[in-house]
Amino acid sequence: MTELMIGPDQGRLTLHTGVEGKAAKMGHALTILMNDWSGTVTLDGPEPTSLTLRASLSSLEVVSGEGGVKPLSEKDKRSVKESALESLAADAHPDVTFTSRAITAQDDGYALQGDLSLNGRTSPCTIPVAVRRSGGTVSVDATVQVVQTSFGVKPYSGLMGGLKVKDAVEVRLSAVFPEPA
Repeated sequence: MTELMIGPDQGRLTLHTGVEGKAAKMGHALTILMNDWSGTVTLDGPEPTSLTLRASLSSLEVVSGEGGVKPLSEKDKRSVKESALESLAADAHPDVTFTSRAITAQDDGYALQGDLSLNGRTSPCTIPVAVRRSGGTVSVDATVQVVQTSFGVKPYSGLMGGLKVKDAVEVRLSAVFPEPA
């Protein structure tokens, strides 16, 4: 058994939000980067047997916003971050974690069944992971929908409910690392 450490040096962990409501055209679909995250993959030969992943909520950075009536300013980005940290109760629960319970081989990668912990709540979660091996490197891409209210998080709303962040947030992980020996 060997352990492989992954983090920002190997890839990106991002969140993607959407907007809805009567005033949705005024809002921005956001891309949020997690700057402080790490994972440990346990391998039996080339096959993964477990994964743990942790991301620090305080490290989130709003990198872009699509749509809206005006571009996001730096002040807007700071305001969004403050609002997000408050909604996520980051003071009380500073990290988001995923711990696998089982990893199942799929045609193009793996399905990770495990537990996702956010806002002091833990729920089962399955994450599909696409894997490509080429030229001595391994590329992994994973995308999962996280429903905020399932974890007790109230999505942001403004303009008397006319503008709302969609409840489902897409979480994406893309990483590239050397093929384990």
